[in-house]
Amino acid sequence: MVEETLIREDQRRYSLSQHELERRWKAVRERMAARGISHLVVQSQQRFVGGYLRWFTDLPGMNYHITAVFPLDEDMTIIAHGAPPPAPPATPPEWALRGVKERINTPAFPNVCWEDAWDADKAVAVITRKKPNTVGLVGLGNMSAALYENLKKGLQGVNVVNATDLVDEVRMVKSDEEIKLHREAAYLHEMSYGVTKQAIRPGRTAGEVMEDIRHAQVLAGSEEQQIHIAFGRPGGTHYGQGSWGNTHVRRTFREGDIINILIESSAAGGYWYDLRRFICIGSAPNELQDAHAIVKEARNILAANLKPGLVPGVALEASDQFLKNRGCPPESRVAGHGQGLDLVERPVVRPEETAKLQAGMVISLHPTAKTKHAAASLADTYVIGESGAVPLYRNLFDDSELFVVS
Repeated sequence: MVEETLIREDQRRYSLSQHELERRWKAVRERMAARGISHLVVQSQQRFVGGYLRWFTDLPGMNYHITAVFPLDEDMTIIAHGAPPPAPPATPPEWALRGVKERINTPAFPNVCWEDAWDADKAVAVITRKKPNTVGLVGLGNMSAALYENLKKGLQGVNVVNATDLVDEVRMVKSDEEIKLHREAAYLHEMSYGVTKQAIRPGRTAGEVMEDIRHAQVLAGSEEQQIHIAFGRPGGTHYGQGSWGNTHVRRTFREGDIINILIESSAAGGYWYDLRRFICIGSAPNELQDAHAIVKEARNILAANLKPGLVPGVALEASDQFLKNRGCPPESRVAGHGQGLDLVERPVVRPEETAKLQAGMVISLHPTAKTKHAAASLADTYVIGESGAVPLYRNLFDDSELFVVS
């Protein structure tokens, strides 16, 4: 145990504490026992919104699928890509495992159809070593159809249920350790915004600015980086470039441009922050200033109404009413959402969300105000307190005025 701890510290910037993992496992197993569930199955196929598996294991997602079988009364089994027996399992590395009794490797690829059942067959074999009555699946949106269909086929006569809610009950409320990791992400974004202010100037491209930000973030220990820059002059052509995909905007920044930058990155440990700000090259137009003032107040209304015991729709209704009173349309997509090991997780600030708010939930708020002449959006990450949502990091939250590059 001591040797494995030292190896983890040698090969990671941050390892979650054993106490935190055991807190999660205990809380989930209590809920499994209450619902008569003998096993949970969770799969990850990516690293931006595939955090259920990491929440159980402290293992980041991979480029290939990775599956965990989480039993009620014993340690986990991990099924991952690698050489099958007689070769010893190589992934994940043994030093990285906690609460895991067995590793199973298969050489399955997600895009080879005749390998679709291989991982599911291994999971079924693990589950049926005992006589399960009910098996819960976690995060169906992150689970491949191949795993789902072949689990169902292999577990004939077993009650297979969606147990995501069971896990969300625990995962949505963050521990002190998790909130500290979110604060580290906030410090990362404070630094990143400082880099942004220095990097944006006439003659540079959005791609060059993004690379400045990403380089600084990686050096600071960031695990994943997602950045988007939208820009243009009022009444002119608008441009947009993200750090994903193959878009490359050749048009450089110019005097009179309005720039909206979104930075959503995770710090060491995998926890996220959500930052959106406006930067103007030259003066800020009066129309943008008006929309900006409206969206700041909409954000304050959301935060004040995100109180323990209420559903997020209460806050959304209050914000939407304010926006309509100011001549703006109500929120059309999502005004905010939970964050943790996923960039986006529950609770979601939409009228359909059923989860009641609790102190300790971490939520990103990013309302939009659209007037006749301008649109503005701001984003920051908050923590639900006893009387509403409070900014995760006040210094960064307060640095939200329109920034002018002279």
